[in-house]
Amino acid sequence: MRVVNLLNNADASITQLGVYETDCGQDMRWSISVTSSGINGIPKIYIEESLDNIYWSARKNNTPNGILDYFLLDDIVVTIRDSYFMGKYIRIRVEPNGTTTGSLSAKLGVKTKSN
Repeated sequence: MRVVNLLNNADASITQLGVYETDCGQDMRWSISVTSSGINGIPKIYIEESLDNIYWSARKNNTPNGILDYFLLDDIVVTIRDSYFMGKYIRIRVEPNGTTTGSLSAKLGVKTKSN
């Protein structure tokens, strides 16, 4: 398994982006763990994929209240994972959603048949 830092103690009061270019083709399993410290809101986490690093599509979050394009950072650690990935790039985008203080970090774990 490969682990990559996408965000490291980033300011939670502004939009943050972390991008990873895959080199594994298909059969990629991934997990993103987002941690927060001292935040006073509930930021929105968007997990997006792209074929060209220009156009991005958000991964869906199936909730009891419907399908959303985002996940909420409503705990100290939020982990999102999937085993179906078809893009060349994966990124995390974190929107403040009213947050004015604190920091956040995000790590991506990637597992393929070759690692």
